Amino acid sequence: MKLLFSFALFCAFVLCPDACANGVRDGLSLAAYKALPALFPFFLASALLVRTGFGETLGRFVARPLRWLYGLPPAAASAVILGLIGGYPVGAMTATDLLRQGVISRQAAARVNLFCNCASPGFCIGLVGLGIFGSARTGAVLYGIHVLAALLTGLIAARGGDGRMDSTPHRTHTPREGFSISFCAAVQQAASTALTVTAFLTVFSILLRLLAPALDSIPFGMALAGVIELTSGLDRLALVPLPTGGLMTLASFLLGFGGLAVQFQVRALAAPQDLPLDGFLSTKLLHGALAALLTALLFRFSPTSLAVFAPAANSLPLFRPLPMALMLCAVLFAIWGGKKAKNKI
Repeated sequence: MKLLFSFALFCAFVLCPDACANGVRDGLSLAAYKALPALFPFFLASALLVRTGFGETLGRFVARPLRWLYGLPPAAASAVILGLIGGYPVGAMTATDLLRQGVISRQAAARVNLFCNCASPGFCIGLVGLGIFGSARTGAVLYGIHVLAALLTGLIAARGGDGRMDSTPHRTHTPREGFSISFCAAVQQAASTALTVTAFLTVFSILLRLLAPALDSIPFGMALAGVIELTSGLDRLALVPLPTGGLMTLASFLLGFGGLAVQFQVRALAAPQDLPLDGFLSTKLLHGALAALLTALLFRFSPTSLAVFAPAANSLPLFRPLPMALMLCAVLFAIWGGKKAKNKI
């Protein structure tokens, strides 16, 4: 299968050079003008927080709720916190770092990784809120929904243990660095992460260019682009013929799912530590479905909240039977897959 896919990709690159070249331009343009301006400051801030130990300090205040709600050890708090505020894929990176240092067990790292990979507030506010809906408040509310859906996903799919059995008996103590050393290292790490994000944006933008004829022939095919690559799909979201409420719900799902490009980044980080990823796809589907459902509920039961979002002429009701049935099926499938994964861990 891998050989077949690699050969097909090679043939596509050879037979469609113009589409590949345009995909490279699209990816670099998205990185330079939309993704990195919103994400790079948070890459730097997250790396600096990890190196200065602020994440561990803050984690002490939420260690007990994490144990009660998720059965996670106190040491996992920094991965959860940074995963919620740092953006893709800071949570997975922190979990694998904690596992490599012997701070948490493999089982705890795997459970944390199921729900701690979220979009950053800068991504939601800058790229989605301002870039798509023309309102920073739109992005802020989307981010709140996104985090709430992640925490609910953890309760459903990642709960297990009592938080003590998942702790490891040893821990590697490293001397605290000076601020200048930490700052320089954080800048280098942020630059490396930005390069990785740019590379994934470019590769998946090429794939989207190659798949463009097929996506254009499918109803709402442009929305499927976000399932493949989140930033490119969100960039095309304004072209989808839906009212503002529908676009908001769709954007919430895409943010929760993260796109295949983000999930491949997580897998690349997990592979060196042999971190199991059973059920990861199902939990990301659950995250997206819950985020979409919460957004639809907000529009349904709080019509005045529309004034908080970007200006829109009219918004159609979101609760149609077929969309809600499909959303319910997605939630049930994701819960089923998450429970199977939890039994394997």
